Amino acid sequence: MTVLAALLSLALMAIAAVHAYWGLGGVWPEKSAADLARAVVGDGRPRMPEPRTCFVVAALLAGVGAWPWLILARPDSHFVVAGGIAIAAVFLLRGLAGYNPRWRRRHSVEPFATRDRRLYSPLCMVLAAGMLVLMAQEM
Repeated sequence: MTVLAALLSLALMAIAAVHAYWGLGGVWPEKSAADLARAVVGDGRPRMPEPRTCFVVAALLAGVGAWPWLILARPDSHFVVAGGIAIAAVFLLRGLAGYNPRWRRRHSVEPFATRDRRLYSPLCMVLAAGMLVLMAQEM
């Protein structure tokens, strides 16, 4: 299960790092802030959210990225188990949201809409499943 914990942690830390980079004003993988907003927000706004929002998301993702190691270290902790369930639920709900018609209408700008359906939502569901599998194996 150490491999699964490492994969989950690595993926989440990488996503956290990209959010921090965006908070610093980076625009990768796009060419401009407007292009980036269309690619990662997809609700029609002309620019990215405020830097502090990107940093808050980065910090939360980094904390979540540490959670698999907490599961391995303290599988008997009610706090760790509850946190793991909450994390999995958030990722599962976000993943499912990408296929909800209401979400699709609100976040219909391309390329976000296609990337959400093909990449972002499935990734969230994989992260949720990975967290649940890790917790099930450690209990």
